[in-house]
Amino acid sequence: MRINSICVKAVLVTSFFTVVACSNNGSQSSEESGGILSASDTIEIPEGSNLIGKLKTGKVTLSPHAATIKTTGVITPIPTEYAEIAAPLPGRVVKTHIHLGQVVKVGTPLFDIASSEYSEVAKEYTRTHTEMQQAERALNRVKDLYDNHVASSKEVEEAQTALNIARGEYNHALSVAKEYQINTANLTVGHPMTVKSPIHGKVLKNDIVIGEYLKEDAEAKVIIANLDKVWLKANISEKEAPLVKDIQSVDIRTVANADSVLHGKIVYVGGMLDPETRTLQTVIECDNRKGELMPNMYADLTLYQAQKDCIIIPKEAVLQSNEGRFVMRKVGERLYCRTYVTVHSTSDGRLMVLDGLKVGDEIITKGVFYLSE
Repeated sequence: MRINSICVKAVLVTSFFTVVACSNNGSQSSEESGGILSASDTIEIPEGSNLIGKLKTGKVTLSPHAATIKTTGVITPIPTEYAEIAAPLPGRVVKTHIHLGQVVKVGTPLFDIASSEYSEVAKEYTRTHTEMQQAERALNRVKDLYDNHVASSKEVEEAQTALNIARGEYNHALSVAKEYQINTANLTVGHPMTVKSPIHGKVLKNDIVIGEYLKEDAEAKVIIANLDKVWLKANISEKEAPLVKDIQSVDIRTVANADSVLHGKIVYVGGMLDPETRTLQTVIECDNRKGELMPNMYADLTLYQAQKDCIIIPKEAVLQSNEGRFVMRKVGERLYCRTYVTVHSTSDGRLMVLDGLKVGDEIITKGVFYLSE
């Protein structure tokens, strides 16, 4: 818990007081460079000062509270339920099998392309597969002859070597076919290549044009997504980041469905802050079977923390300086020390202290602005 103390010893002059810098133990120190006075200071109110009647103090205690965080999020498909599909090989579109809005399953044909590279891959796969089968039969035949004392062990070794070479070429051809998403079970040399859906979902984009020549590096022509569940990516401010771990529920509202409140749950919390925005990325999953949420839509989010015992103080007890927010903590008889705090606003206008105070501390709860100078 970080507690910074800045002390100013004040001596009453007429109705106010003059300020004298001092350290916590009463000693003064100054920097040799430029003779600048540098000290940790407190404020001491002399006995009989009219300020005493204007100040009210209170002990820091715990109160049950459920914090809330308000932020915005952008709706995105779940990565494993989203696919952008381009031509795996250059070729000309000869047929399309889909239309916009169509629901497809894994393996549903999307479009056919005639590709010379596909033909070469198919030929190579077929050739190596055939040669491997022939090598397997040749080895079995030589082994049978060897068992009947007709063939020599050298012939068996040569047949085994030939099979190993053929199997290696086949495995390479198979890897190439898989890389280009070619279904070797139904491979037919001379036929066009059929591009199939890798996921279950709905066709959100279909820019396939029959007769169009697709290059290997062309952009995706088909987009398929399953939007029964979606993600909302939200950024939580640095000061509110400690609250995220205790979030129990999330309410979601959109401009398009202002009267409808959806609910979600946090599925991922980033492990580091964005260095530019100083925010923590949080991913929220939401049931979207009714189709109310669409990708790239903005949503207002309210994150509710589970109720727990917290330090709650009045808003008027906190002052602001260039160094941050602070309270005046009582450290002796009429002696107060500036203590920096990290706070979060509550729904009733008070402040929840995240860092800087502990139970039992006594602070000025009313009239602290009199000491702001």
